[in-house]
Amino acid sequence: MHMGKLLKKKDKTLSAIRQAKRYAFLSSLGILSPASGRCLICGDERASLMWGGLCEKCSVNIIPNAGSTCEKCGRQLIAEEKYCETCRERERCFDRAYSCFVYEGAARQLVTRFKYGKAPYIARQMAEDMANLYIEADLSCSVIVPSPSSLERIKERGYDHIAVLSEILSKYIRIPVVYGAVVKKKENKSQAGLKGREREENVQGVYAKGENWERLRGAYVLIVDDVLTTGATASAIAEIAKKCGAKGVKVLTFASTRYSGVHSGGEREEL
Repeated sequence: MHMGKLLKKKDKTLSAIRQAKRYAFLSSLGILSPASGRCLICGDERASLMWGGLCEKCSVNIIPNAGSTCEKCGRQLIAEEKYCETCRERERCFDRAYSCFVYEGAARQLVTRFKYGKAPYIARQMAEDMANLYIEADLSCSVIVPSPSSLERIKERGYDHIAVLSEILSKYIRIPVVYGAVVKKKENKSQAGLKGREREENVQGVYAKGENWERLRGAYVLIVDDVLTTGATASAIAEIAKKCGAKGVKVLTFASTRYSGVHSGGEREEL
């Protein structure tokens, strides 16, 4: 690659990192927050909040990711099995993935508002739930690696939502966020709407070692994302983290899709 193009690419990466940190800092201070006491979904300020910023009406629609779950990707299963079909068929480079809720109902609404509704303040509640799961599951990681976002989508949203989530989570569990260790070296299509095999192909060759890759050498990495569907993206990031010398890689998300029992080529879509 021509030197000029390399420098331009480097500038874009550094700019994205600076922007991510800026919005994460503002959100952590509450500057991007609405008035407190309102339900995060319906906005009702008169209803008493029953669970994590949700009113009684909305909180009944949150589904914990509990019961029988895949011992690799952590998705809820429809039967008492050890692994989902996707994880039986395909190698996953992360050691284990965990999520707080099933990506339906209120959890899906929260993620939608967080990603597309100009509501970065929702990350505080999401991060709190994720921190509780991190502690309960005794994940014991040493650094957080946010799932790298597309530069175009950061511009569309006005902030890097995964960086915001990671920064707030970092304050709860007291481990640092490492930027620029695993980076997107090329843009790919959104995973939304893609089926299992298409998702695998869509992330091939997308991620690479970044300038800070040595910070992952000997580390126990926690990959942070909002939703896990088939685990293709998380696995691609974990593969690079292990190439950087990470001793272990776990994944923590706010929600994950319920494994439907449909063949992995027909998995439901991710937001």
